[in-house]
Amino acid sequence: MEHKTSPPSKITVEASVIKQWDATFKIIPGWDSNKLAQAKVMVVGAGALGNEVLKNLTLLNVGHLFIVDFDTVEYANLCRSILFREPDCIGAQHKCDVAARRIREINPNVKVQTLRGDILIDVGLGIFRRMDVVIGCLDNRLARLFINRYCYKTNRVWIDGAIENLAGQLDVYKPNISCYECQLTDVEHAMIRYRLGCPDIAQRNAALGKIATTPISSSIIGAMQTQEALKVIYGNDHQLIAGEHFAYEGMNFMTLKYPQETLQEDCASHSTMENIIEAKEMSHHSTVQGILDWASGYFNEENPIVHLGHDVVLEITTKESGVTYPILIAKLHLSDQIAQQYRKIPGEDIVINEFTAKIHRGFPYQDAKLSTLGVPPLQILTVEAKGQYHFVELNGDEPYLHFT
Repeated sequence: MEHKTSPPSKITVEASVIKQWDATFKIIPGWDSNKLAQAKVMVVGAGALGNEVLKNLTLLNVGHLFIVDFDTVEYANLCRSILFREPDCIGAQHKCDVAARRIREINPNVKVQTLRGDILIDVGLGIFRRMDVVIGCLDNRLARLFINRYCYKTNRVWIDGAIENLAGQLDVYKPNISCYECQLTDVEHAMIRYRLGCPDIAQRNAALGKIATTPISSSIIGAMQTQEALKVIYGNDHQLIAGEHFAYEGMNFMTLKYPQETLQEDCASHSTMENIIEAKEMSHHSTVQGILDWASGYFNEENPIVHLGHDVVLEITTKESGVTYPILIAKLHLSDQIAQQYRKIPGEDIVINEFTAKIHRGFPYQDAKLSTLGVPPLQILTVEAKGQYHFVELNGDEPYLHFT
């Protein structure tokens, strides 16, 4: 009797493919699959440049990707974004979620977590410090400034890329060696202050006009960002181009590399967080009273002060109709859509009467959750007690960081 061998099951085939995914890479001298599999990389921005970076990291079998983006997929994205398809433009699908779905299809080894939000306020510093490297794929200075400050605080390297027309540029920022804010001119600082005053996430992060670019420039710069990220993952920081600026101009095939501006002593970005205290009992769901009670017990301080790191609005007034309302919301979350609920006259301005960046025993909303005040999961708060400042991580949010 003839015995026929059944074809391997789908599960067996997939397991074999996963096991052999980076077999070719292992031929490369010094290639370390385990380091890549364990690595955690944050990619901020999932547009044209972010697509290229994410695609490269996925093909290289980098184990964990944390994607941050607030925008949705549009038809205009399709000609420059390898991870997006025409059906993704239907139903206001978020770029980060679509990219994550495509990444899992390409390489089941890669675990992904997404965050639909604003890098200015929605990503806890505890997430930054758990990353091996941060890659910025953005088109505005404001977001770059905040990434720079957060990475400096948590001692993380971040790799910035930018593209326009047939050109692109690359910078690697490493604490105590290079700094984005130190490169800014007075005009650029003024533009950032203007953007920070915009009352809506889309307005704050919008480019002044459509930035024309091609998939060629995004592919080149995205590849170089990924290459620099691999150096960080492998611990080859000495080979980074930190401290130098790289520029590429495609029309004439010109490349330039020259030193960045030296670090400035009075730069606001140069603050660091050391001796971080992990408060396992505290999370962003804890109340104001809860965090103050914890701080009182831990530091033996009757009246601790918790510095949030951002402003919280407590009272607003409609400018023309003159009606005052109590409110509790992070200033950066006070969008035009939310303000619309308080307007008595269509289009009237909203004036912020009262705001604070710290909480204490006299704070009027003791039962409010920290999340209501704009505190994200795994945030690191600055606690003032007995005349000293301490850095406290909301370690009860540890389960939030969950790659799938």
